[in-house]
Amino acid sequence: MIYCDVAVVQARELWSTKEEVHLRPGHHWLFEFGDAGDGTCFATLENGKKEFTLASRKWVDYKGTRFYHGERAMVIKRWLHRVDEDASGLTFKEWDPKEDADPEQPPVAMIANSSELRAADFKLKELLPPELEQAARGGMRTRGAGLRQLEGMGPARWRLEQDEDNDFRSRCE
Repeated sequence: MIYCDVAVVQARELWSTKEEVHLRPGHHWLFEFGDAGDGTCFATLENGKKEFTLASRKWVDYKGTRFYHGERAMVIKRWLHRVDEDASGLTFKEWDPKEDADPEQPPVAMIANSSELRAADFKLKELLPPELEQAARGGMRTRGAGLRQLEGMGPARWRLEQDEDNDFRSRCE
């Protein structure tokens, strides 16, 4: 059983029309924190600081995201998207920019605004691909790490518990 440390941000827009099937009040996205190069997940700005210093009611567009005074740009290692085939919206896979991004648009910045952070420091359970799950139930005696190295089993998937999803949704507008 492998776990993934993730965090939740408020979703203000949809990635694509495919995401509409999962749209409900309190819509949110999951991600894994990245490293900004100094052991933190907060990007260092051009002025050498970690947070934006702006006048009242002023904002700045930083890599396609709006920031106000005192906010920080969180570096994202990877986004986790809900899988289309799970109508509950509780199963996730790593977002693949090559598959899902518009090649006509500039690359997606792997950042999020700290003001949108709703939860952190929780774990997702990794799901075994159906082929491996069946082998595991069939009595195959081997360590999970060795079993996961089989090729062609598809991308890793994670499951969010319903209670956690409800809690996160209640924290989102």
